[in-house]
Amino acid sequence: MSALIQGLLWAGLAISSMSIAHASNEHAVALDKAKISVLDQASLQRGADMYAQYCMGCHSLKYVRVNRAAKDLGWTAEEGVGHFQYLRGGKGKPTDMIETTLNPVTAKTAFGTVPPDLSLEARLRGTDWLYTFLRSYERTADGKVINHLFSGVAMPYVLEGLQTSLPAREFDAKVADLVNFLDYAAEPAKPKRLMLGWWVLGFLMILVVLTYLLKQEFWRDVKTQA
Repeated sequence: MSALIQGLLWAGLAISSMSIAHASNEHAVALDKAKISVLDQASLQRGADMYAQYCMGCHSLKYVRVNRAAKDLGWTAEEGVGHFQYLRGGKGKPTDMIETTLNPVTAKTAFGTVPPDLSLEARLRGTDWLYTFLRSYERTADGKVINHLFSGVAMPYVLEGLQTSLPAREFDAKVADLVNFLDYAAEPAKPKRLMLGWWVLGFLMILVVLTYLLKQEFWRDVKTQA
């Protein structure tokens, strides 16, 4: 029995070591901080347009509905269709999910794999990872495209034209807007949850003040009787 337990322990240690090694290789590049906030509605609008222009050709947001995203971003349902259904010539419905028109077979042929849905990517990878990943592409002197964070990635250098035509600060700002929108898409309730949190904190602060004043009133009576 002891030999069996010892063997299981060694197997567990081996698996843990492999996981740590994989993680260290994937994050060999230090992650840059994505300075974003889902409470910045203007940033979310810009990020949504970035997604529609540069990402939606391959990647869906199959868990996000057009009219829900439009409402949260301050657009009407019709404006949401214009922003998120332009690949369909604006003929989609507000109740549709935000999905690409790319055929999976075509994608498999072109990229060797089907591009993943991005609905939960920000929760899976983290916003800092996404921000760093999108800014880690480089075209080498021999014309080869590499990504310093994710070696062997199948995704093309889709932001190359934007990156080469803009100053670094402006490009970083656009990437941050895109990541901000993906953070919203991963949890559409997050803006309301954060706002509710501030209201709760405010209520608790008022409650603390009232409790303190009540305590002072009680002790005033106790001291008077004493």
